[in-house]
Amino acid sequence: MHCAQFSPIESGGSVKLRKHSRFAVQLPAVYTAENIQSKGVVFNLSAEGCAIGSSKVMPKGAYLALQVSLSDQASAPLEVELGAVRWSTERQFGVEFIRLKDEDSERLRAYAQLLQMHTE
Repeated sequence: MHCAQFSPIESGGSVKLRKHSRFAVQLPAVYTAENIQSKGVVFNLSAEGCAIGSSKVMPKGAYLALQVSLSDQASAPLEVELGAVRWSTERQFGVEFIRLKDEDSERLRAYAQLLQMHTE
């Protein structure tokens, strides 16, 4: 369920280290960009972003708003006010979280900590 905290990512001959742990999850999501609204599944989540699987993939460079239903369905979805698509393939795309409300940022950190505890 948990990926290594510092996963090397090759980028133009250099190696980037991730600052935050990534977790394998299955969380329903709704994303909106311009006149498009679609559903997907977040399958990889960190404090800085996520990977989404969907039949309607957003192109690299697009900006979107995102709502992610955390596993505690009693609460409102986590809202990412602004996210940027950093990579895109045929059925998946990666989103960097740019702007979240303070309470959503705190919920995301708490959720990541909970996932961390369950993987140790």
